[in-house]
Amino acid sequence: MMTKDRVLQSLYNRFGPLAERYPTVARWLSARLTTSQFTGLPLTVLLGLLVVNGMILSEVAENIVKTEPMVQVDHWFTQTLFDARSTRVSLLLYSITWFGSQPATIGIAVLGSVFFLWRQKRRHVLILWLLLGGVGLFVQVGKRTFVRERPLQVAYYPETGYSFPSGHSATAMLLYGLLAYWLIRSQHRFGHQVLTGLLAALMILAVGFSRIYLGVHFLSDVLGGYLLGICWLIVGIVLTEWRQTNYPKGAL
Repeated sequence: MMTKDRVLQSLYNRFGPLAERYPTVARWLSARLTTSQFTGLPLTVLLGLLVVNGMILSEVAENIVKTEPMVQVDHWFTQTLFDARSTRVSLLLYSITWFGSQPATIGIAVLGSVFFLWRQKRRHVLILWLLLGGVGLFVQVGKRTFVRERPLQVAYYPETGYSFPSGHSATAMLLYGLLAYWLIRSQHRFGHQVLTGLLAALMILAVGFSRIYLGVHFLSDVLGGYLLGICWLIVGIVLTEWRQTNYPKGAL
């Protein structure tokens, strides 16, 4: 088995001459891969995830526009849930879907803002409202761009506006994901961190599933909403960690 020193020596033998020949490029790559600073490997990974997530979202949108097999899956999944729909489950999910609505989003964001102001984390409040505004704007742009009709023939209740992407799903992903991330960072017990993450994931998934079950969105609408929400969630994580790297404790 090779020791750590031998591994490093082997890497130097392979790439050392290139690093000496192109020192500027070597320093740039080293800065992108260091784990000692957030602007190194953590930021590189997050930006990579942002690009990949955006590409998947673009692919989903393209499949919808071209009426590819994804649309057939949408209709099959919607019809399957409609055939299995029950009154009790519908009432339960109708209550859950409210947690992705605009009134619930604003209310929870206000409560979260009060909490973070009390904890003297004013920048969290700024990030939260900035990103909520951003995701809301992108949802509306997406709806007006793709102009996709909702599955009104199976809708449990009347819903207005276009279908893709799901605003409830995008907002739930951003809001509950970002709040959970901030809470996990402030918790010291692993069990509490896991519980917070699981509750947030459960809420996000429940809101998205409720939109499909109640017949107000297709599966790909919710998937598109999740992907859009993840993009903004990554932005929120970057802004949060960038603050920790570049701002002293107690700053805005």
